[in-house]
Amino acid sequence: MSRYKFNREQLKFVEEKLGLKGRVATVVKYVVGSFLLAVLYYIIFASIFNTQQEEVLLKENQMLKSQHRDASEKIDVLDNVIGDLQKRDREIYLSIFKSSPPDLLNEYNPKLYLQLDTSSDISLVSYTSDRIMFTSFLAKEQTDKIQRIYSVLQSDRDLLSIPAVLPIKGMTVTQTGASVGKKIHPFYKTMSEHTGIDLLSGVGAEIIATANGTVTSLVKSDRDRGNQIKIDHNNGFVTYYAHLGDILVRDGQRVSRGMVIARVGNSGLSFAPHLHYEVRYNGKIMDPVNYFFADLNPGSYREMLVIALNSGQSMD
Repeated sequence: MSRYKFNREQLKFVEEKLGLKGRVATVVKYVVGSFLLAVLYYIIFASIFNTQQEEVLLKENQMLKSQHRDASEKIDVLDNVIGDLQKRDREIYLSIFKSSPPDLLNEYNPKLYLQLDTSSDISLVSYTSDRIMFTSFLAKEQTDKIQRIYSVLQSDRDLLSIPAVLPIKGMTVTQTGASVGKKIHPFYKTMSEHTGIDLLSGVGAEIIATANGTVTSLVKSDRDRGNQIKIDHNNGFVTYYAHLGDILVRDGQRVSRGMVIARVGNSGLSFAPHLHYEVRYNGKIMDPVNYFFADLNPGSYREMLVIALNSGQSMD
């Protein structure tokens, strides 16, 4: 492309001859411009259209995103199921053993299990024998303590105000029914809070006061818990006796431990003849099984506790 320059002497435009440098500069300019334009066209094309490899990668990316989303949803469902199972396991454990379940993850000791796997049969038998002897020693100590408690109860009149005996004369451990906790209602078949212990017995069996105290309430009714007696032991302890037959005391009467106060009946909303017995301390519901220590040895206590905890349906 020619260039023109104004000549003042000739007063006209004349063609300017380009030298070698000018021609080279012009060629370089056109080459660089063409290259930059080609790059610009490629960028525009690449931003609008994808290559076959890019299409494959995009589809793989979309599939991975979909799989990740599905996996996340499944993990959330599993977390919810595990949380629900942990909650149910805790409720079942609490209802049966009246304590929080052990934290197996924290209590797991791989060194102990490794030791058990690598130990010989003789060493395992010896270890087990030692543990049994130690457990027997602890059980004997507990038996001695209970015997000392029983001796103190017999000698100290103040302790006679603690409800510590079985409320039915001559009853055995096998007469134990449902104790405190969530139990199935015998009529409505729904879970309800059971606030005492059911002691099974025939109609007419003698019911005794479990500690010294004063009769503060008498109820005679054919509904709810039927005939009832409430005894205040003047030390924070209160005992309740429900579904009674004959009531043999009067309101305001002083009673002593072992005194016959009523007979077993089937009054009120009762599934069968039994005594519904409650122990409360400062208004708090207590498990009556823990207050029979003056009449039970450790073996009988353990047996009664197992029966009471495994009885899933109450009698009222």
